[in-house]
Amino acid sequence: MNFSIIVTNLAVIFIMIAIGLFTGRSGILSERAQADFTTFLMQVTVPCTIISSMVREFDSRMAMDSLLILLIGFSFYAVGSILWYRVSGLLKVPDERRGIWTTAATFSNIGFMGFPLTLAIFGNDGLFLAAIMNFSFNFTAWTIGAKLIGGNSGDTDLKHLLITNVNIATALGMIIFFFGIPIPDVPLRIISAFGDITTPLSMFLIGLSLSGNRISKVFTDKDIRSVTAVRLVAVPLLAMLVLKVLPFGGHPLLVGVVTLIMAMPGPSVSLMLAQRYEKDAEYAAGAIFMTSLCSIVTIPVILMLL
Repeated sequence: MNFSIIVTNLAVIFIMIAIGLFTGRSGILSERAQADFTTFLMQVTVPCTIISSMVREFDSRMAMDSLLILLIGFSFYAVGSILWYRVSGLLKVPDERRGIWTTAATFSNIGFMGFPLTLAIFGNDGLFLAAIMNFSFNFTAWTIGAKLIGGNSGDTDLKHLLITNVNIATALGMIIFFFGIPIPDVPLRIISAFGDITTPLSMFLIGLSLSGNRISKVFTDKDIRSVTAVRLVAVPLLAMLVLKVLPFGGHPLLVGVVTLIMAMPGPSVSLMLAQRYEKDAEYAAGAIFMTSLCSIVTIPVILMLL
């Protein structure tokens, strides 16, 4: 992997985050603007980015890799939820936090931060695979995660969770890819134009979200520190090791994309589920903030090890 390309892309990305941080601290945008931009990102620009990345000639190797990454995603998330739940017990995480801790350790911010970073580092091929892996994330995060955090009350409406703009865009993109459906120039240019907004907007919003947090309390919470170490260091390193030991070493793009996704900070789903089942939402928010902040340092390090 070209080290200079990684450094350049990450430098651009983290400068975008810094701009968002400065904008939030200076009060240029309101909290409502942040919410609206986030909705626009997930409902419009991310789906456009996914579709544009899948408008390509059929490639049997890419088709096989997409099936592999789907299987890898389901396996990593299912096994990881069991493994990290046991680790949370060894670390003496309080019972009322174990479900949130395990969900934050097992799953990552694949859509909001993972897609733009994957596109920036690995290009359209990487984004193609990340979008496929998102299927396994959505299914397992909202089922296993719901059970971990909600316990016996952790039920979920799979139809509502799986039929989202991101998943619809992925399904449409796969149909276009596998069947070689041509897209007229005008709609393709419109889709591409909106898709190009995704990376700068998402990085800006990450900085904006970080600007409103008080970090003093977060740094003193041992359960936040432990889940941060697992999420940002143990999980991606273990994923990289497993992929290179198993017969995936000859698929550098697949290994890189999966490792990068596993190196992302904690997922917003942990906070949403904590709020839904009236658990420790403050702890969930703190874990997301801490992992997002520290990922600025850990992600480049993980990428250097690929």
